[in-house]
Amino acid sequence: MQIPVRPVVFFAWMSIGASAIAGTSVALAATCSPIEVDAATWKRLQRFDPGARVKVTISGAAAVERYFVMATDKELIVLNLTAANLPKRRLLNMAADNPTWIAGSWKTTYRDNDLRIGPDGVFVKDQKLAELAEVVERIPRDQIAAVIKS
Repeated sequence: MQIPVRPVVFFAWMSIGASAIAGTSVALAATCSPIEVDAATWKRLQRFDPGARVKVTISGAAAVERYFVMATDKELIVLNLTAANLPKRRLLNMAADNPTWIAGSWKTTYRDNDLRIGPDGVFVKDQKLAELAEVVERIPRDQIAAVIKS
């Protein structure tokens, strides 16, 4: 029995094209690794509004929900607000007001009244809520398979 190759190839081609237009990534088979973020997609990503909710897929892992801070040429910086007792709204406002300060919090402390975020962690008054790396994630560009605004 002959398998009709043209319809199969056409369907695969249309699926890939439709997903490219929709801004999503496609794996052709379950064993394939996800398609890496290309230069055009990265440029669009760099224009996201700070504080925007995104789904990030890192190579070989499931998508996770994060909040966009900024994207440089080499990395994506996002907020992970899943830890308990974090002042989520205030951290999102800080990211929206000045994303470069949040991105630079690994080397200097950013304060908003009694909330501070810096190399020592995230604090409200003198109570430590989380380590900095648990809240501000820096993901190398070459590890990112997909970023979708949600």
